[in-house]
Amino acid sequence: MTKQELEAFAKEAAKGLKSQQDLLDFSQMLTKITVEAALNAE
Repeated sequence: MTKQELEAFAKEAAKGLKSQQDLLDFSQMLTKITVEAALNAE
């Protein structure tokens, strides 16, 4: 994924974030998905 694609994804995802808790939940979900994908790639 390119930086531009990642930025576009982040901007689209941010539209649904209405509170600080939404941001925290989204951040935790992204971290979990990223770590799981990295571990499965090995």
